[in-house]
Amino acid sequence: MKRLFLFLSLLPALCFAQPKNLTVKEFLKLSQADTTSYLVSGVVQKVRSSTSGSFYLEDATGTLLVYGLKDPANPGRSFQQMDIIKGDTLSVLGRFTVYGGSTLEMKDGRLVRKADGPSHGLSLYDRLERKPSFKGKVGNEGVEAFRAWVQKHLKKADGAGTVAVRFVVGKKGGVQEVEVLRGGSPAQREEALRVVRSAPKWKPAVLDGSSVRWPYTIEVVF
Repeated sequence: MKRLFLFLSLLPALCFAQPKNLTVKEFLKLSQADTTSYLVSGVVQKVRSSTSGSFYLEDATGTLLVYGLKDPANPGRSFQQMDIIKGDTLSVLGRFTVYGGSTLEMKDGRLVRKADGPSHGLSLYDRLERKPSFKGKVGNEGVEAFRAWVQKHLKKADGAGTVAVRFVVGKKGGVQEVEVLRGGSPAQREEALRVVRSAPKWKPAVLDGSSVRWPYTIEVVF
């Protein structure tokens, strides 16, 4: 009877045992046969993919790739909605796995705690590690240098007018998705599109160590 009472008294603790905390180094030394989920805490160093919910988490002992992060408190919440960026401090729960025979990672991690890092107070543009640049000019100077290049290569069109053109600097620096937003005659619009589409490459923006697309709008004056 005493043994039964002791077992029943321990049952709540057994059922609700807290997950074990591991450092990154300890986690990466686990066996593939270990299916236990462990808690690892650290600072986000880079978001690898916001689509798959994968990122690099770093503590004093090393760096861990976390793949497929979910929020158990909000099952329908996407990784983008979690608003996780470089510099955030996270605690994640998951099991050790080896992908492709060589990549050590935490698969299907679950978000336990999150503390926003200092970059959360910045705009996306200010968080860029490298701003887009055109012919060595960065920021507003780069945009003005690009607009001056476009103006220089325009051919005459009927009358005077101003055409607002939107475009995207692609991940490899190419000028993409060029479109007229407003203004100008049909001939002026066509000429503005032609010149912007023929422009040389920029140096693309960089965020979290990877090139990213960046949109711009300029006014082309005839």
